Amino acid sequence: MSAPVGPIMQQLATLPARSRQGLSNLRQRLFQQGEKPKKEGHFLRTSFSAHRPVWVTAAGGAYTSLAAVYLTMRYLRRIR
Repeated sequence: MSAPVGPIMQQLATLPARSRQGLSNLRQRLFQQGEKPKKEGHFLRTSFSAHRPVWVTAAGGAYTSLAAVYLTMRYLRRIR
């Protein structure tokens, strides 16, 4: 009923190397925090340029809706 000890010991032997690699990755992520705003700004610019037709359509719809509300209120004053 005992499990083979060989593979378990091999996995335990590789554990320090993997933890060093994990710490190295964490250190790189922490010290590269200053570069992220550049990437995020670039992402926002490319996102806006990719979705420009959607924003134009939304702005046109909002303008039309506000104009319709304004005209409705203006004409409701005349009904009295």
